[in-house]
Amino acid sequence: GKRPDKVKPPRFKKKSNRQSARFTRNSFRFKNGVLRLSKIGAIPIVWHRRVSGEPSSVVLSMTPAGRYYVSFQVEQPLPVVGPASHRLSVDMNTKTFNFFNGRRWSQVWLPRPWLAALSAHKRLSRCEQGSKNREKARSRVAHICQRVTDLRTDFLQKLSTQLIHKNQVIMVETLGTKNLLKNRRLARAISDAGFGEFVRMLEYKCKWHGRTLVKVARFFPSSKLCCICHQKNVDLKLQDRWTCSSCHTEHQRDENAVVNIFVQGLRILAEGRSVLACGGTVRPKREFRRVPAKQETSSEVSGHAA
Repeated sequence: GKRPDKVKPPRFKKKSNRQSARFTRNSFRFKNGVLRLSKIGAIPIVWHRRVSGEPSSVVLSMTPAGRYYVSFQVEQPLPVVGPASHRLSVDMNTKTFNFFNGRRWSQVWLPRPWLAALSAHKRLSRCEQGSKNREKARSRVAHICQRVTDLRTDFLQKLSTQLIHKNQVIMVETLGTKNLLKNRRLARAISDAGFGEFVRMLEYKCKWHGRTLVKVARFFPSSKLCCICHQKNVDLKLQDRWTCSSCHTEHQRDENAVVNIFVQGLRILAEGRSVLACGGTVRPKREFRRVPAKQETSSEVSGHAA
């Protein structure tokens, strides 16, 4: 079939990037907890969990921080999670995750690792290219960044798993992370929040456990729309509280947004749009067909209304 996007030049692996090698079934042996790889031999492993079943392939990888990992591809049935009756909407910002049930999770706070990273980056920039001291400084920066990544991933994994186990339908807002990162004053805070990674975790976990993930459109004014009278505040800035000019209701920005996301998600479900367990609403592409030139309209559009 046709490619959805324009074909880009190939990206080749670099020596300085994450290094990895894949071993197929005939190039490794796994027996009694000992792994033997072809041309490498037996390697010592610190096991994080038991491997049940027969692995079909093994991937050996090294991170920029110098850590080596071995991942096994094993076919296993997914754990059974009972059905849930709750529906929940999530509003994401750089400080907290706000939920429709009134709960709030604070983002993982990483001031000390980032201060250490700032100092390590300064030292790295002053080292001579190709020197051993530069390699030591680079390794120090990589270890700090890996620590930050591990803390963020651990927080997002625990939060997404808890939401999946307790809710049947989860509604989130589609955010244009790339566009948000153009704001140099908020770029670091937005990157630390991990909006895209959190939604990605929800997508594959919904697939695993038969949950439904509803994605509200990116340009839906969840914060600007009054949840009481649906009056839109066009001039809304970044302040936390604002008062509706129509019904004079005082709103807290995040609480108002999570209510609007919940209502919009229910509207998407009620309208009968196809909602996949892995993503948002699905609409067929519009088809354009020609009509006789004598008629007033020059073209007719068939498909769902926008």
